[in-house]
Amino acid sequence: MSPSQEQFVYEQLNDIPTLRGVITAAVNIFDNDVEQLMQRVFRKTDFAIKSVVDSLLGSSGPLADLSVRLKVLLGLGVLETKAYHDILCYLELKERLNNESKEYSFVDPLTLTFLAKLHSVQDKTILQKLEKDLHLSESTDNKDSLLLQVKTMRTEKILRSYLLLSVSSICEKLHIESPL
Repeated sequence: MSPSQEQFVYEQLNDIPTLRGVITAAVNIFDNDVEQLMQRVFRKTDFAIKSVVDSLLGSSGPLADLSVRLKVLLGLGVLETKAYHDILCYLELKERLNNESKEYSFVDPLTLTFLAKLHSVQDKTILQKLEKDLHLSESTDNKDSLLLQVKTMRTEKILRSYLLLSVSSICEKLHIESPL
């Protein structure tokens, strides 16, 4: 992935204040990148092929849904299995967050659990340490203490960074040339 593409990902996600917003924006980025990859794989200049492919990939075609496109790319060997599963995890979390009225924070255990499932998150030892620190802080620190607020802000920044790096890593897997 080029530095400008990586910068685009960071710009899109960095200022979003909620977990739901970041996950939704990440899925939108994946959708766009998958669309571009599908274009590189399937879009041909021959009119007969182009007309058939356009109808399949169009907004009302059978391959319009992101999860279906992912399966096609996985089946063709264009998309790695780990990237496929990570994107599905993002899709599942987006659906869950959209179906719940609760607004989750970045330091919620849900975020830690989600990040721990991802293949695009390489170093999970920091996540385990953060989880332990959060449990200790919740049980021992005064909820209004400045120290707890600083720890929470630090943890939020770390988890946000993990999410941004994960999205960037997945996008890198989608920014490949067509092997077909």
